[in-house]
Amino acid sequence: MPKTADLRPIQHAAKMCLGLALSPPSRSLVFDEGLAALNNFLGSEVSADEIIQIAIKMRESQHFSTFQQTIENKWTANVDANQTLSEENSLTFLRDLFSGLDHAVLYEHSITAGSSRNERDKISGSEMQFPGNMPCWTLHFTLHGKALFLNEQMEVEVGEGEMMLFHPDACYHYGLHPSAENWEHLWVLFQPRPQWSEWLEWEALNEGISHLALPDTTSLVQMERLFRQLIALKKDGSPYQDDLQHNRLEEILIRAKGYSAERERPLRDKRIQSACDYMQSHLAKGFSVDDVAAACNLSTSRLAHLFKEHMGVSPKSWGNNLRLQQARKLLLGNSDSINHVARQVGYEDPSQFTKYFKRNMGCSPREFRRSFREG
Repeated sequence: MPKTADLRPIQHAAKMCLGLALSPPSRSLVFDEGLAALNNFLGSEVSADEIIQIAIKMRESQHFSTFQQTIENKWTANVDANQTLSEENSLTFLRDLFSGLDHAVLYEHSITAGSSRNERDKISGSEMQFPGNMPCWTLHFTLHGKALFLNEQMEVEVGEGEMMLFHPDACYHYGLHPSAENWEHLWVLFQPRPQWSEWLEWEALNEGISHLALPDTTSLVQMERLFRQLIALKKDGSPYQDDLQHNRLEEILIRAKGYSAERERPLRDKRIQSACDYMQSHLAKGFSVDDVAAACNLSTSRLAHLFKEHMGVSPKSWGNNLRLQQARKLLLGNSDSINHVARQVGYEDPSQFTKYFKRNMGCSPREFRRSFREG
């Protein structure tokens, strides 16, 4: 096998992780080049002790023996006594490894916090799926870049100064937005204390999924400072570490609830709600703005004025965005042809569908499906 110094960073990371996957975890399996490379490709700072603890928890999983056998069958055959994994195979191996990782293994204490930078063409840029079996709540706070969160009922693009809160039972996908090159965010996994229930009630996007956009730069800076302090406390080591972490997280949640209460939306005009409902129910059949206006007993010009006032966009733009949102869910949820997906959301002309999709997302439907679903 080549000397460690002769390997590329991705090969260092793969070599270390392959050893940890196939052998009982020990400090001797974690080396500096491998750890540095793994942190770079994951986009998160993980210490040697944390890597070992994650490996130990993975081995305690009831599915680990099957997972280990799959890794062994597929990857040890690619390595003989005189060579290591190629750069391309190293990246594929790491994606295989982390796509099968149960994210619950990251949750070690009552509060676990960290930072991540997701980048295109790295492991950190891969899409993640949560089927509703986390042992804790999850809180994300975006600092830079953009991410996409979606499931069968909702979709939201999340950018700078936005927070997402997830109940343990929430089901969703998330990952680097197809039009973005990176996404930097801070996160916390936690078990709430009984008195926190009121502070966990934000604007709901879907069952168990809430969203909050901070109102200004001052609140963003203040929230980042609290998150950074919470993350730093994992190295505190004092008898009061747990209390200090809960104190910081409690302040984060209280301030977030305060911002949420300030931004509660006024009730939507019933005519606008009717327009939205009509477009949603006629998605596959297709519709014109005139059709929508007639269904709401409004003139086309009056609908356009009211809709823009309440929704911030024209009815046509809102309808197109709705179609594309549904298309993205279909692209992730099944293997139907692009043409069939286009027809399911009301586009008879597949080329028009592709044109609108690329303008909206920065990539074609096929590229979206490949990069977001397959990582």
